[in-house]
Amino acid sequence: MSHLTVTEPIIRARLDRAVDKQYHRGVLGLRAQPHWDSGTFDHKGVPVTVVPCPSVLAIWEAIETRDPNGWTVVLTDVDDDDLGDTVLAHLLDGRLITPDPWDAVRGNFSATTIEPALYRGVDNDRAVANGLLDVLSPDSYTHAPGGVLTRDHAMTTVARDVLKIVRDPGVEVDQLAILEWSRTADAPVHLADLKARGTAELFQATTAWLAGRAGLLAEPLSALLASGRIGDLVPLGIVAGLFCHDRPADPKGLGLFLGHYGLAGLNGEVLNVWYTSTRGLVTSALKDPHTVLATATSIADQLQIGAAAAASDLLPQGLDARISALADALEEALPRPLPADLDSALINAAGLARIEALWAEVEAHFLAAGSHTVDAFSGAVRLARWLAAPAGAANGLAEATASYLACDSWVDTALVKVRRGAEQPKAAAALRAVIDTTLARRSRHDRMFAQALADAPKPPVPVVENVLRDVVVPIARQTPTLLVVIDALSVAAANDLVTAIQQSGWTEVSADGRRGGALAVLPTLTQRSRCSLLCGELREGADDAERNGFLALIRDAKLEATGGGPDPIFHKAALDAITPGAALATDVTNAVADTDHRPLVAVVLNYVDDTLHHADPGGTDWTIDTITHLRPLLSAARSAGRAVVITSDHGHLIDYGTGAKEERANTYGQRAHGDFANVDPEREIVIEGPRVLTDTHKVVLAVDPDIRYGARNAGYHGGATPAEAIVPVLVFVPGQLPAWARPVAAVEPGWWYPGTPASVPVRTPKGDAPSLFDIEEPPQRNPLPAKVIRSKVYANQFKLAGRIVITDEQIEKLLTELLAAGAHELTLAQAAAALGVATANVNGALMQVKRILDVEGYEVLAVGGGVVKLDEAALREQFGVAP
Repeated sequence: MSHLTVTEPIIRARLDRAVDKQYHRGVLGLRAQPHWDSGTFDHKGVPVTVVPCPSVLAIWEAIETRDPNGWTVVLTDVDDDDLGDTVLAHLLDGRLITPDPWDAVRGNFSATTIEPALYRGVDNDRAVANGLLDVLSPDSYTHAPGGVLTRDHAMTTVARDVLKIVRDPGVEVDQLAILEWSRTADAPVHLADLKARGTAELFQATTAWLAGRAGLLAEPLSALLASGRIGDLVPLGIVAGLFCHDRPADPKGLGLFLGHYGLAGLNGEVLNVWYTSTRGLVTSALKDPHTVLATATSIADQLQIGAAAAASDLLPQGLDARISALADALEEALPRPLPADLDSALINAAGLARIEALWAEVEAHFLAAGSHTVDAFSGAVRLARWLAAPAGAANGLAEATASYLACDSWVDTALVKVRRGAEQPKAAAALRAVIDTTLARRSRHDRMFAQALADAPKPPVPVVENVLRDVVVPIARQTPTLLVVIDALSVAAANDLVTAIQQSGWTEVSADGRRGGALAVLPTLTQRSRCSLLCGELREGADDAERNGFLALIRDAKLEATGGGPDPIFHKAALDAITPGAALATDVTNAVADTDHRPLVAVVLNYVDDTLHHADPGGTDWTIDTITHLRPLLSAARSAGRAVVITSDHGHLIDYGTGAKEERANTYGQRAHGDFANVDPEREIVIEGPRVLTDTHKVVLAVDPDIRYGARNAGYHGGATPAEAIVPVLVFVPGQLPAWARPVAAVEPGWWYPGTPASVPVRTPKGDAPSLFDIEEPPQRNPLPAKVIRSKVYANQFKLAGRIVITDEQIEKLLTELLAAGAHELTLAQAAAALGVATANVNGALMQVKRILDVEGYEVLAVGGGVVKLDEAALREQFGVAP
């Protein structure tokens, strides 16, 4: 007969019963295996000595040597007939007691009864109890509710304290908890611990209970627990999704998958639940979903089910397949060979529609957001929209400059993304085709701009030497201002920078609600253009000349600094003099904070220009963290309540390794020279006039971006392309807008977003005052918005809405634009333009509009997915406006 191996919890349970019978010392005889190696212990302050006794003689010895002040526990497998009455007389109750481990379990859980389901289905139920006693620590036990130890209570305790599935006793062990636990690094370790310290029967009971808690995932969970592959539960769930009902039938792949993991009995419902559950976990709850997806990818590769994986919206194979399809569509849509008229529509409507549909598929993939290749294709798709529309020819410098600011600078912004490339050969080839086609059209525009520049010695557009007098000084007279000159900041780079600044809480503004720009001095080099900018007049010089000229200008403008201290202009050396632990140099911090004595402070940041020499500007995302000192400067300006004007002295071109050095005499930097006997009319242009700061007021400027006259750098400036010659003029304010400021509406061209007009008409401004942003108004307005605004329902809604800062005029303009748009739908950027707010602030403005238009909970205006959609029928019905 096999006897029980006794553990300390079992002994304690029997001693508790002895104490209940008023025994406090003595010899407790237990019928058990005569084995003990755990030493002595105390029970309620009384020492306990456990003695294994394989014979009657050993029992007698234990009795005779016992401690009269403590407990002696005899463990023996000697038959009762061999003991005799004399031995039994020394034992508690005069007999050997057969211990029941369930007694110890019951006592530890403060239970009076045990639910049979806890051990049902197990051949040796005592082994379950022993397993519980082996793996649970004294601190693990909690009172059984109602005195009944249920299967759920006991197994939840094991799941919490041994497997570490949940830590809080109040949290239920359910399907989600099991899935999350399976992804923890220690899950296999804790399972092994349960198997090693507990009994096989307890492990069987625990895994069976876990399977029951997993719902329809019971079968795959049981199989993976049995095979020791619990870590594959979630990755295999992702693979299961390749064979769900909405996927193309792949019986061979499904058979390989199920057979390899012993899951042949799984049906479609289980596969769907498995996939749905794991997908939700991967896409919304896991901190590192890429590890799961990498494992799932490896599984798909091992099983050779790549065709099924290519349809996945989670796995990399699926993203690769979508990108490949998009690449094919782009290459097929581009004309080959290029037509003579590059400003005609180069992609037809059907080709663009296919590109847009496939791009939507790419964007919908889970991995799209973190993919550098997808980022490159985002630029390619935008360029495809641009290529799909005719590009109007600019007539003169004003139109050419306006066209660059409003459209072609955004082409350059998109080109930077596209040039970052893709790893897959097919994708790379498609991107290269987009680049080549775009550059062919853009080079024509560059030549038109350069010729217009040569034809206008006195430009009819804002110029860099007038930016301080015309823009900065008027602002500083009304609001303390920080002027930030970012050397070599191009308009294309500024397009990205503005978004980053807006996202940090600033609002872009101007006096007329339009983003500004200015023409650099020629050749577009720092010592000429930056000096002229800061001096407020055409001048050439280094930092000292800039300082002196700036101080003279603010003195003339009655904005000079008073009260002592450093001059209110800071170049690189002063900006870099930061004490350890500080974000800004002390002098800079003090100057920006002193709005009473220094209404205008200027700083010169060299980061962009330095990058052209030492790094890769094409791989740089221009943000407030990228440009050294910019974030702390903006923070200091915000604290001081200053407006911030950001501008540059010239732009830049990026070197992509396609250019070559041309030998010229009398060079000015990398892109200008005075070798008038050696001019390539197809690639260079001669410009002369008062704004050409050379000895002869005449210079040859490179137009072709691949020309340089010196050693190779990461980028260049000095030439006649608009990317080099036009600088941004940006104004930002924190918090409440001052009276002089109007928010700059979204300035992205229509093709920047899907489903929008491909081009914005630009016309020469009327009158004497030059404007670079004169947009034609639509000839007729829909009368419906005005009727809505005048309705009684609208007046009542406006009262109910509470504090609203959006005006009737803004709402009317938004409704007008929505009614005129296809499907009554606008992008957020277009909605921002209609409302006259910054794109970064448009969501808050739209929420105010919804409080007025959504009557009694009916959604008239829907906002989501990057678009705004109007339900015209609901608008008419809710506001009582007849067609």
